Amino acid sequence: MELLQAIQLRRSVRAFESTPVSDEQVNSLIEAAVWAPSPLHQQPWSFVVIRGAEAKAKVKQLCQATKQAVIDGGGPGWVGKYSFDFLDQAPVYVAVLFDPKKAGLGSFFNQSRGAMAAAAAAVQNLMLAATGQGLGSLWLTFFDPLKMAQALGSPEGLDVAGIIPLGVPAENPKAPPRKAPKVFSDFYGQ
Repeated sequence: MELLQAIQLRRSVRAFESTPVSDEQVNSLIEAAVWAPSPLHQQPWSFVVIRGAEAKAKVKQLCQATKQAVIDGGGPGWVGKYSFDFLDQAPVYVAVLFDPKKAGLGSFFNQSRGAMAAAAAAVQNLMLAATGQGLGSLWLTFFDPLKMAQALGSPEGLDVAGIIPLGVPAENPKAPPRKAPKVFSDFYGQ
């Protein structure tokens, strides 16, 4: 599959077949992830491969707790309709964590966005590689990242860029419409 084709075919999948995803497949996706760019080549990411029922249940519980907190806090109505049942279908998840201190020169300005941007690039590489292998994925961020990092047993100070459920898609969602890009010359607004 060509790269542009994978970019255009990638979807947020919320229905998975029970077909197993092998360790070799997951390892190849993580290998693709680590080829992402990072500030000063600090490679701030780490990965937790989640297959066990207990760990999967913790992920789902934290997502549901966040949903309830948003509802209780008067958040948008659509949140109440959102279900995390698809997490029961995905045979494997990959948690992408990052060290906010590995932010390149941003570290000198108390900014961690470089580390998060690198982790986001790793997530995208992983998801595009999954698409290229015929796997579906979803970038799940509907949780408190610090609580999720603790639940995954990560060292203190790490943050979670996302949980990526992976599996053979049971459906092929249509692409949502894309907004026209805002493109300017030299300065914003020009």
